Amino acid sequence: MIQNLGISQSQRLRFAPIEAASYPRDRSDADRVKDQDADTGKNQVLNHERYKVTFIVNPVSGLGKQRKIHKLVKRNIDRQKFEYEILYTAYPKHATELAKGAIERGSEIIVAVGGDGSVNEVAQGMIGSNASLAIVPTGSGNGFARHFDIPKDPSKAIRMINDLHSQWIDTVRINDEAYLGVAGIGFDANVSAAFANLNIRGPASYLLVVLQELPQYKPQYYDLVIDGKAFRKKAFLICFANSKQYGNNAFIAPNAKIDDGFLDVIIWKEFPPHAAPKLVHDLFTKHLDDSKYTETFRCQEVILKSPLQTVHIDGEPLHFNDDVYIRVLPSSLKIITPGNE
Repeated sequence: MIQNLGISQSQRLRFAPIEAASYPRDRSDADRVKDQDADTGKNQVLNHERYKVTFIVNPVSGLGKQRKIHKLVKRNIDRQKFEYEILYTAYPKHATELAKGAIERGSEIIVAVGGDGSVNEVAQGMIGSNASLAIVPTGSGNGFARHFDIPKDPSKAIRMINDLHSQWIDTVRINDEAYLGVAGIGFDANVSAAFANLNIRGPASYLLVVLQELPQYKPQYYDLVIDGKAFRKKAFLICFANSKQYGNNAFIAPNAKIDDGFLDVIIWKEFPPHAAPKLVHDLFTKHLDDSKYTETFRCQEVILKSPLQTVHIDGEPLHFNDDVYIRVLPSSLKIITPGNE
């Protein structure tokens, strides 16, 4: 059952201001550009305007599909419509810097090539801008790309960009960070922290970590304020979902909508061992919200009271020493989609 708490102006929590109070929605005219022809080596002044596209690649993401990205882009992007560059990340948060720099240079489409963590980093450099995010999923879970049915095949994902179908979506601010899909505390955050230390990525590695962490994990009490109302909950995990799934079709928030201006808070309660198989089945069949071991709130703002342990955002573990403030930023990012969302 989903609970809508509602929030009045007098109850609104005090959050740090966001730089962009409103988000531009009109694409500015692209300047005429010069293109270095890959085949002739000659500079050509174009007779028509082309979109500027920047691919930002995580070279160590997930399953290694990104290793042939140069050939894949050349074969599948419409070079009559786009001019492009390909950049590689070299250290944590580099993707955010590259995205900001690309937008400053006039890039209108930023393509994240990687998993959910890479997509998150790229998006953090784009929120509040008029540039469009595109995704070529090469990670282990790809939960955000799966939410939009973006093709897993890199060639198909690149060709999807050619259609230029886009929509505005919500993002979520968590203290000084932001995320697109799912954040959480509890068991899923512990798994994310352990998974981040592995040298080998992929679904099999993730499952191994889950099986290793589960026997020793103990549910904990958490203090949180949801739209101004205080709660103390003992939970296996608590999820703050903007999109529906973790990845690999594990639907933690099957009713979440990414453009409704709300966050779905899923409280997965403590459960007996015999209930585990049914809960796993519900997770992968979009019925977790029907379980008596889960509780859902739909809200706009949440405070997690300290002390906290690990918090994950889009699968990447973070550590916070103080209270954690979470709020929705409605219609704050434009994303290229297949057109069926």
